[in-house]
Amino acid sequence: MRFNWFKDKIAIIPIKGPIMEGQGGLLGSLGASSVSQAEKILEKIAEKSRYKALILKINSPGGSPYKSRNLAKKIERLDLFKVALIEEQCASGGYWIASSCDVIVADELSSIGGIGTISIRPDFSDFLDRLGIKFDIQSEGEFKKEGMPFSEMTEEGKEHRKEMVSEINEIFKEQVKKRRGINEESEVFEGKIFLGREAKKVGLVDHLGDKEKAVKIAEKNVGSKGLKIKDFSEEMRAGPSILDLIR
Repeated sequence: MRFNWFKDKIAIIPIKGPIMEGQGGLLGSLGASSVSQAEKILEKIAEKSRYKALILKINSPGGSPYKSRNLAKKIERLDLFKVALIEEQCASGGYWIASSCDVIVADELSSIGGIGTISIRPDFSDFLDRLGIKFDIQSEGEFKKEGMPFSEMTEEGKEHRKEMVSEINEIFKEQVKKRRGINEESEVFEGKIFLGREAKKVGLVDHLGDKEKAVKIAEKNVGSKGLKIKDFSEEMRAGPSILDLIR
């Protein structure tokens, strides 16, 4: 008799909310991002031969380019069949992660794309001037102060920032072109958001469907039906234990 727990498995891991570092002090630990939690689970399932496929349930507007790229690389290295299941939205860094999977499934009402890069720097200089507040800042290095919101950025600083944004964007574009086979001239690289049906037409999505569709695709590609599904959503929602916080 073969018990159910000895069956080969499909792991389901959610990626929800902004993509960011999850360890920012006590409050950051209590609200650890799903990306940080997902990374730990990926390490565990990579060591277990029973896992034959992975489904990433993605509902994210994007976030940190660094975290997005790093998670995408870890997913690519997994020796499993990988399906990205897009829920409500999958934009920017969220799509960077989705593109690391072998197949992408989305609902027809999902919002997908946003392939581009943005950098936001607040400038409080006018407001502070009106209040009569000034800051005495000592620094070394021509561009050291450019990231601070207390003064207007110089033209040289703006140009340097623009170059950085362009470089990040090129790395993002290369990932999508390589993994999805999308032409350089495609409108997907204009930062547009597409609904599911249109996203399929422009090559961002392979299939329209839901979790059941994603499971069927995974089973077909690993050549086995009735795989046991291990959904890590509840474990991730519970967050770290008190012991995790004090270690």
